[in-house]
Amino acid sequence: MKKFIIYAVLSLFLFPGIVFTSQEEVTTSTVVLGNGPDVSTPIADVFFKAKVVEVQKGEIKEEFGTKSFFQNVKVELIDGDLKGKQLNLLYESRSNAEDQLGLKMGEKVVVGRSLNEFDTQETYYIADVYRLHALLWFFLFFIFVALIFAGKHGMHAFIGLGLSFFVIMYFIVPKIISGSNPFLISFVGTMAIACFSIYVAHGIKPRTHIAFFSTIVTIFISLLLAYIAVHSMRLFGLGSEEAFYLRFSPKGEINLQGLLLGGIIIGTLGILDDITTAQAASVDEIHKANSSLSFGELYKRGLSVGKEHIISLVNTLVLAYTGASFPLLLLFNIYQQPIWLTLNSEILIEEIARMLVGSISLIFAVPITTALAAYVFSRKKT
Repeated sequence: MKKFIIYAVLSLFLFPGIVFTSQEEVTTSTVVLGNGPDVSTPIADVFFKAKVVEVQKGEIKEEFGTKSFFQNVKVELIDGDLKGKQLNLLYESRSNAEDQLGLKMGEKVVVGRSLNEFDTQETYYIADVYRLHALLWFFLFFIFVALIFAGKHGMHAFIGLGLSFFVIMYFIVPKIISGSNPFLISFVGTMAIACFSIYVAHGIKPRTHIAFFSTIVTIFISLLLAYIAVHSMRLFGLGSEEAFYLRFSPKGEINLQGLLLGGIIIGTLGILDDITTAQAASVDEIHKANSSLSFGELYKRGLSVGKEHIISLVNTLVLAYTGASFPLLLLFNIYQQPIWLTLNSEILIEEIARMLVGSISLIFAVPITTALAAYVFSRKKT
């Protein structure tokens, strides 16, 4: 087991080589004007942070049956090569929260600059309200609470989380964009994330080995379940607006069905970490309390704890997916349709498939982890 873990961890150090070879130059679009030379311009606009320095009273207008709020403001760019430049811009909001319709003095916004490909004329616009400063405070509070109640283990969890995002952003995402199979890439990335998140957060010890091995076995089961669900329900990965836009990606064609499968696997892993580590720890503590228990007794008592875990986690998972799809459920309710037609839509059935694959995988994880932990600890003499 130790050799397996060492080889698995060492193999992950190969990821930087894979990562950096998958990155590409920023794609450009080419416009040919008559018989002249090609004119290439970046696809993406340039964005700046700005501060509102002057506001005017706004007004509400109705367009296409929807009310929108319009307000003229003056902003000052606070970063980039145009820092200090002031602009008079129009702000538009479709929010129905009356206390948040307009911008206020000193509020920060995101300003975009687009370049017309034909006459090189710059156009500035307010792209969005700047929210990262508020998010930062919540994130710092999250870290503070975790460190207060979990101590150094909380710090280890954040390190594991950082490594997981590193794998996602610098391996999984670039590889999928470059044309690799999303399903296979997500599977390889999931294996790496499982290793990082479990071992960095919980340390190298017998119960962690058990949790890691159980997680890998359950991932294989979820792979099979996801494949069967996606193909039997004829899901093509078009159940979201984001997936629809990916069809027209300038980076080339992306396998949306494989992307859906990969997303299901990564989402399932997020909860598997919790249940396998907790279940392995439960069996370990039961064994420490009574080291004379046989494999059968350990498995029986550990499974008793696991059943409670299953009930709570499945309920949590169902509510989490329901909460994420809540606006969608409201839309289906407002525009009356037969219930069978609503359930049959790919938009909703994708979420149901995710929920079912995740829940079934969690249920399988409990007896797998319990059996492995009972076998290992029942052979251990204290």
